[in-house]
Amino acid sequence: MNEHPLPAAFPFENPVVRMRTPADMVDALPYLLGFFPSDSVVALGLQGPNRRQGGTVRIDLPAPASWPAAAEEVARFLVALSEHRDRSPDAVILYLCRDPGPGRDGRAVVAELRPLAAQLTAAFGAVGIPVHESLCVSDGRWWSFSCGDPGCCDPGGTPVDRPGSTPTVAAAAAYAGIQVRGSLRELQRELDPVGTPTAESQLLAFEQAVPALVQELLRSGGRQAVRERTAELVDAAVGRFRDGAAELPEAEAARLILGLQDRLARDRAAEWLDPPDVEHAQRLWRFLARRCAVPFDSHAAAPLSLLGWTAWVTGDQVTARIALGRALVADPEYTFARLLHEAVNCGADPRSLCATMRAERRARQRRARRPVERRRVLRGQRVRA
Repeated sequence: MNEHPLPAAFPFENPVVRMRTPADMVDALPYLLGFFPSDSVVALGLQGPNRRQGGTVRIDLPAPASWPAAAEEVARFLVALSEHRDRSPDAVILYLCRDPGPGRDGRAVVAELRPLAAQLTAAFGAVGIPVHESLCVSDGRWWSFSCGDPGCCDPGGTPVDRPGSTPTVAAAAAYAGIQVRGSLRELQRELDPVGTPTAESQLLAFEQAVPALVQELLRSGGRQAVRERTAELVDAAVGRFRDGAAELPEAEAARLILGLQDRLARDRAAEWLDPPDVEHAQRLWRFLARRCAVPFDSHAAAPLSLLGWTAWVTGDQVTARIALGRALVADPEYTFARLLHEAVNCGADPRSLCATMRAERRARQRRARRPVERRRVLRGQRVRA
């Protein structure tokens, strides 16, 4: 299952937004996430007698065969996430979001997803958490799975955007400066690999770069030399993006992507975390990630993780989650992405890790200066002699 859990933090704490009706709950959803979810299951935990927002988990809609396992996993994850931050939820709101395919409408989506809604309700019931509301959002309308009165709800659904009214949550978000950054599908598309003909020329560059890199590695001290060369290329590329470049030559991109597969080289690249250059580094990581077309698509895990890392440390949690989720799609076993993913989703503070990386950078710079200083001392001694 492709999993993208989200931490529990409404983008603003003041003013308080009250979700009294299912319509309010639907209005709040994109502001809870920072985007409009596409093909998603979202579980929003509620805490205490006043039902305050707790943990939030989002996953991609799984295939029907995986529904029972996915429902249990969502329930377990929401409990674990909530307990890590505070305590187990007292109730949950469920959202099932899917746009209809060609020739279908939202009512068909409701019928299709109703069994999944029931399995999610059962999974949360099994861990002692009642479902406060269960909603389907499709084709600009919403339906309630929880309402058992056939005469209550319009079979055609209720419009999400109600003419002549401004949702309370939208007004509060505007007041707080919170924006919804489009749909999840649109945000993910920004990280898709490049298409032809660029992909073909990039593949040719990879095919030429791989044997050259192998030869470098086979030389005495080759691994360290490759790391140092990768660091030099990263530094130069960030500088070029700082100067306004929007891309790199295919050969240089291929060499950088291959070099970043080394853990220590990647960690060195992660030190580009401070303004103003972190912005240019982020554009570089996006560019490199999109150059990882098949059969080098798994190589995207490194630049996507670096993008997720820099987004996290600069407070852009939407991009961090999406980039790290895509990194784990590229390589589900990529440890750096998994650790960052867990840290972001648990609401960890990156400042201590940033301080560690800055200290390592300063230490490396001091080590690099010592041979130069030693040569200066020796030259001075020879002159005095």
